[in-house]
Amino acid sequence: MNKTSNKINKSELKKSSYKGYKMTKDDLLFIILILITLMAGLVISFQSKRYVETLKKQYPNYHYPTLFEMIYKTAILTIIILIPKVLLEKAIFPLTEKVLIDKYDKEEYKHEKTKAKRKMSIYFIKFCHYLILTIHSFFVYDQLEFFPKELFGHGDMNKLYHKGLSSFSFYERPYLYDFHYLLNLAYTFADLICVVFIYDGQTDILVMIFHHFCTISLIVFSYYNHHDGIGGIIMFLHNASDIIVYLGRTMLYVVAPQFIKHCITISLLLIFIYCRLYVYGKLIIGFFSYSNWESFGINNAFKFLLVCLYILHCTWTFKLIQIMYTAITKGSFNDSRKFIKDSNKKD
Repeated sequence: MNKTSNKINKSELKKSSYKGYKMTKDDLLFIILILITLMAGLVISFQSKRYVETLKKQYPNYHYPTLFEMIYKTAILTIIILIPKVLLEKAIFPLTEKVLIDKYDKEEYKHEKTKAKRKMSIYFIKFCHYLILTIHSFFVYDQLEFFPKELFGHGDMNKLYHKGLSSFSFYERPYLYDFHYLLNLAYTFADLICVVFIYDGQTDILVMIFHHFCTISLIVFSYYNHHDGIGGIIMFLHNASDIIVYLGRTMLYVVAPQFIKHCITISLLLIFIYCRLYVYGKLIIGFFSYSNWESFGINNAFKFLLVCLYILHCTWTFKLIQIMYTAITKGSFNDSRKFIKDSNKKD
């Protein structure tokens, strides 16, 4: 009887992940932003061919990646990433029982235990992914003259622009730079597939779709239009800050002293503000100040996407401050992301 009911519950959960979810004003805002982001992406795609043709006239012997080349390489990498990602999350799922906080052994929280274990396994795999990716990318990017000291490099971001278009678009790319770039794109696609089709629906689904759309648009067109210098720095600061983001989210469900959880929460906020607001903001200011060469409107579309992403960072920073305040004042550590089915229940 229990086995049958469990199967029914699981199938119902999958079928009704988004059923009955009431849209909020914030959701409407992100729907509008998603549509505008798609429009910005279309503007870039229509202008890209002309822009790249202009670059070819100036530098005819340089290798120019095609969209077809990007698509098939990314598709292969996405499949290679997606299957192990899902399998590892399922493999870790039963192991989370050993370190899960005692709260979920209580009768009133037992119905949330499976969901907590699922979240914990997802967050842990993401933590490992961003840790490995950041370590690898640091040794790749550290060879670049514009990889900034703000991210523990030896260069200066202004060196992206000091020689004009030739310095910005054409520089000696380190070994595995292109592969690393497409690997980030493939992981973003794999994660978007999981968010939309595999994971249970959560209340921040539209925020996540918007974030993935911005990220995919920036990676694809920065690579195709040779803006991958600025794109590489953006990817690095995102991946580096995501290490502490997913460590913090994993620790929400792990048995650990409150002091350690407080330290991780404060570190998360400080690193997030430093990477996503300060360094990323400085990068945007530099791009606005120096990107004055003719690019058929592409730079303006990039500016829009960069600013959209910055607005999203500000939104998340505000939520992190709320979480930290609640954690320190009330000793309550909660994940702001709820399952849509649970958010429809009355307390």
